[in-house]
Amino acid sequence: MRLFHFLIMIGILFSGSCDLEDKWLDEKSKLSDVRPTTLEDFQAILDDDTWVNNKFPGIGLTGTDNYFLTDQNYNGAELLLKNSYIWAKDIYGGNMASDWNTAYVLIESTNIVLDGLKKVERTSANNFDYDRVKATALFLRSFMYYILSQTYCQTYSPDHLNLPGLVLRENSDVNQKSVRSTIAQTYERIVQDLKSAVDGLPATTPYQMRPAKFSANALLAKVYLAMEDYVQAYSYSSAALQQFSALLDFNSSQVSPTSSFRFPNYPNNPEIQFYARQNLYRTVSAQSNSQGYVDSTLYNMYELNDLRRSLFFVARNGFYQFRGNYAASNNNFAGIATNEILLIHAEAGARIGKIEEANNDLNLLLKNRYRTGTFVSLNINDPETLLFKILQERRKELPFTGQLRWEDLRRLNKDPRFAKTLIRNIDGVKYELAPNDKRYVFPIPDNEIRLSGIEQNER
Repeated sequence: MRLFHFLIMIGILFSGSCDLEDKWLDEKSKLSDVRPTTLEDFQAILDDDTWVNNKFPGIGLTGTDNYFLTDQNYNGAELLLKNSYIWAKDIYGGNMASDWNTAYVLIESTNIVLDGLKKVERTSANNFDYDRVKATALFLRSFMYYILSQTYCQTYSPDHLNLPGLVLRENSDVNQKSVRSTIAQTYERIVQDLKSAVDGLPATTPYQMRPAKFSANALLAKVYLAMEDYVQAYSYSSAALQQFSALLDFNSSQVSPTSSFRFPNYPNNPEIQFYARQNLYRTVSAQSNSQGYVDSTLYNMYELNDLRRSLFFVARNGFYQFRGNYAASNNNFAGIATNEILLIHAEAGARIGKIEEANNDLNLLLKNRYRTGTFVSLNINDPETLLFKILQERRKELPFTGQLRWEDLRRLNKDPRFAKTLIRNIDGVKYELAPNDKRYVFPIPDNEIRLSGIEQNER
């Protein structure tokens, strides 16, 4: 009960309501009675899957081109989802934003752990547990900062390094003034903490909800891909795949084509490296009453013998809806799995001239996605053709995983070869999102601006 009470206090702090903030201040004096002090306490905080594994940010996915809303479903959606669908200037309408709040609840939890560890002596008897707990906290904090940077900051580029980044909370002091860092500082923090996490995490873990070394290496590969540092992305994805490379064969009996959720439930999917789920957004979720439908351009990319065509999607109301969720729940999978890291390895390889290796990555993945005996191995020698193919397969493989499509649109729009204007049509009105538009950066929630006074993003 002590630990549960403590986590409730964290939730109150970041709920964003003035009334709830007052409740936090009323409860603050009681924290000395519930503050965790042991390695077991700290591990329990990091194992609390309510916050740690089930509330990852994902609002960016609602702004992508992988789905559409009918006029009727648009008009029946909640205000946040309607506004994000048409890339409105005001997203929240004065309401709270779950992505920002839940991310900073987890960040505060990790900082409580990191601060608490400073008061625990690291000894020869506890060094393994001590290092694991510290590295896990650093990994989780970095993961939140990475996702938030893809939502609330401009893309990483030499021209953007001094633009506003995130509020980097590096201790658990709730009275610390909120100040936005720069984009350069945000990425420096993420990379530095993840490199420290690699050293402290175990080589393997019995639980997919806990990270291991491959998780930190994989996340570094994701970060370097966003930074367009393809040499490092290749290096860290290589390290991750050397440590964990299991792929799920979509022909296997583990896959259930007629089930509501086609892929093995947690923890039985062998492809998952680190398990996490997004906050629920009904326009892009995998639930049966989802309001969104799969874009026809995406659906038509899949060949008839490509098992993803039938496993990922189901016909409904004359359209198709997404069902291929690795989370085996209504909430979309937002963790790390081999398929994503293999595609990072392939893309980075193609970009730095490792053509044979990139072809091998692509063939390995697709052999496990096509009906047995129907896939013909690829041997694409032209680097640009190969890159186009890899990016196409990335979109097909990960259409509703995390907010990866949003992240890809942001980074690829900087290259004229891949830049794309998004278009919505609702009730006879046409809405457009041009490449590199300022609306590729979400506004910081109104309550955060009001309470902290930090700089708002331009829209």
